[in-house]
Amino acid sequence: MSFVAVRSRHGPWIVGVGGNAPIDYGPETIVFDTRTHQVIPGPKLVSTKLCPILLPVGDRIYALTRYPAMKGGINFVPWFQVLDLSQARVVSGRLVDCKWEQLPRPPCFPWELSPRHYIFPPMVRVRSFVSVSSCILVSMDEQKGTHMFNLETQQWSKLDDKNLPFTGGAVPHGPLFLGFSTAAKRIAAYNITVCATDSPSPSITAGSLSLSITEFPVVDEAGEEVVSNGKFVSLGNHGFCSFRCRTDDLVLGTLEHTRELVTMRAYATEDHLKSVRNVVISSQMEQVYSVRDSLRGLSWPSLVDVISL
Repeated sequence: MSFVAVRSRHGPWIVGVGGNAPIDYGPETIVFDTRTHQVIPGPKLVSTKLCPILLPVGDRIYALTRYPAMKGGINFVPWFQVLDLSQARVVSGRLVDCKWEQLPRPPCFPWELSPRHYIFPPMVRVRSFVSVSSCILVSMDEQKGTHMFNLETQQWSKLDDKNLPFTGGAVPHGPLFLGFSTAAKRIAAYNITVCATDSPSPSITAGSLSLSITEFPVVDEAGEEVVSNGKFVSLGNHGFCSFRCRTDDLVLGTLEHTRELVTMRAYATEDHLKSVRNVVISSQMEQVYSVRDSLRGLSWPSLVDVISL
């Protein structure tokens, strides 16, 4: 299951989406109301997804399969879905007046397979993604290029011949985005814009739109680049947190993983307008949390997803 923070008309919610079995064993959408501390079951996905990519845009949550499957009950078609919470209500402890709806499949996902490829389907993975303005951008492993989903027309098109320069998702941080740089192997800041162009590449099908991305290093006051792992969350315009997990089980090799040490490092950043070359860390602090569940096994990265929210 994946988790995402959503500000609905009911207030701030944490929404969990996903499942690991196609049978109806429980809700595949769970809402946690941070004001009432109420856990609210929601609608079932059109098809079960294991840890899908979640992109909140306004009152909607877009769910994209991270590892599209060519057959079977998990991560199968439809690979792209949306949940509109604009009219959602909580009635008798359940979320009603909303449902997951199918969206067009990304053209970068395998389709129309030959019999041989159906028996031995290709392994593909969404490498990087970001929601910018009125579009969602996606790059794949083993494929070159960036594809765009237009939220207004609900159509896919190829936007650029190059991949997005970060791995995983990029999150808003003031006017910029934070992402884990594929080249530098550390957190970097990005200025991402989708704008009009007079001469698009012949291989691009996005009409007159082009992608512009500028990468900025994230450095401390001494000018040293901040080294971190790829799991982090933005804290608005003035900071972000990175997370690192390691097992804390007393007995190694046990079937259930029940203890986890989570290291959280918080960074405060200076005003973005003061520098056009980098994002400067003004201060940082580190805390270590011990998380334990004696009844159920813990799962990473879902555990960090919840803590980071």
